[in-house]
Order: sequence, then structure tokens, then C-alpha cells
Amino acid sequence: MSARAHVRLLTADPDHPLLAATAALLRAGGHAVDSQHPDVPERPGVPDVCLLKARTAQALALAARLEERGVPVLNPVAATAFCQDRQRMADLALAAGLPFAPTRTADLAALDLAVDGPVVVKSLHSRRGDLVAAVHDAADARRLAAQWPGEPVVVQPLARNDGWDHKLWAVDGRLFAERRRSELAAPAAVAREELPVAALPDGWPELVRTTGEVFGLQVYGVDILDTPDGPLIVDVNAFPGIRGQAGAPEALAALATAAAEGRLPAGARAA
Repeated sequence: MSARAHVRLLTADPDHPLLAATAALLRAGGHAVDSQHPDVPERPGVPDVCLLKARTAQALALAARLEERGVPVLNPVAATAFCQDRQRMADLALAAGLPFAPTRTADLAALDLAVDGPVVVKSLHSRRGDLVAAVHDAADARRLAAQWPGEPVVVQPLARNDGWDHKLWAVDGRLFAERRRSELAAPAAVAREELPVAALPDGWPELVRTTGEVFGLQVYGVDILDTPDGPLIVDVNAFPGIRGQAGAPEALAALATAAAEGRLPAGARAA
């Protein structure tokens, strides 16, 4: 058994299924696990590794202080922060040659003057409950601007696809997947479907792993649309929930112990 490690969960929800199952596995292996809420004073003691399952400014500041003390943080603070800005995300992905949706920053209040075809409007800053909506014409744009006054946004073309988001997740290179009905598509009989990794189209696993390398992430999600022109990445998420995926807690526990032992993968290119 690996040497006993002290693992800290930096999260507002330590009972999240992925984190709770991972913590149980770590404790069963003789490791110590504690949790740190990002909105309360920092816990005493310095852990061997920190799992950064929060993306607020307070959480990033706490994780940065741990990094300054030499604690490996998963995902690194710089990579986590990078994924909060959808324009920077798109610019990096496209510069690296990834098939990412063309993305531009826009003024939501003036969008009705710039809509020349169906587009997807998203909050510039990725966060829980953020704006993601289809805009087909100027009237749609005006309604959205009234509902989200002052919201910084990015705009992407509304790509032709089958109406399903392909949610692919990676933990230290191990992949998990499912299909979810897009919130931009007409409702279907089921909202989500299993998607065995072995059933992914050729090249998709390599695309997901390359995305992680480009962004310097070890625990991440990649949202892909299956379009007539091939896979199209529309979002990259640092440390997503990965709910209901057999083997995900085991992969995360193994990654945490490896990082605690100094076997952390190469640092973030996005930094």
C-alpha cells in the first residue's frame, strides 16, 4: 500500500457523489481526507495533495496558497482559472489546432444588430447557472438582453448536429462518457443515454486526451457535438461532477495518491 497521504477536498459540497466515493476509497486505503469550504477560514495543516472541486475566486485563492507551499493541486489553479473564460478557452483550443467552435466576444445589448444567422450565446465567464441560449433572430437577442442585463457573453455559430451533447470526461487519461439531450434541442423521450467509451467514434478518445494536455488538466470534461464536418468541441470544464460513472472514484483516488507521492503529470500548458 502507498504511504499514508493527507488529501484535502477544496469544495462547498464534500457530499458530492464523486467526492464522497473517492474520499471513502482513500480512507479505506489508510489515507487521511479532510474538506475545506472555500468561504471559511483556511484549515490548519498542509495536505499532501488538494482536489480543487470549486471555481470561485475564494477557492482559487486558497488553492494558490497551497501551491505556493509546494502542494500539488488537481487541477492546477492556473488551468482551472483559464477554463473560466470562454474566449481564452476558445483562443487556446483553436491555436492548438483543436476542432473548437469559432467564438467571439459580443455585447449582448447590441447583439440584435449583429445576428446574421442562428448562434449560441454563452456567458463569457463559465459558472453554475450561467447563460447558454440559442438566438435565431434580433427579437431573440433583445429578449435575452432584457433577461441578462450587463452579462458579458461570447457567441458561437449554431452548428448542425443530432441534438445530443456528448459529455466526455477524463481522470488522468481514463475516459468516461454519456450522451445528454442538448438544452438547445427539442425535448426527447430520454434526457440522457449511456455512451460506452468503446463505442466512441474513431479519434474521439485521442481528441479528449489531447485537449487535456493543451489545457494542462488532469480531471476535466469536454463537450462535443457530432456534426456533419466531424467532432466539434464547444466547452471544456475543469473538474466536472462525473456522476454515475463506474470507475471514476477509483481513478480519482489513484490520481490523488499518485500526486501526493510526487507522481503528478506534467504542468499546465495553459498557464
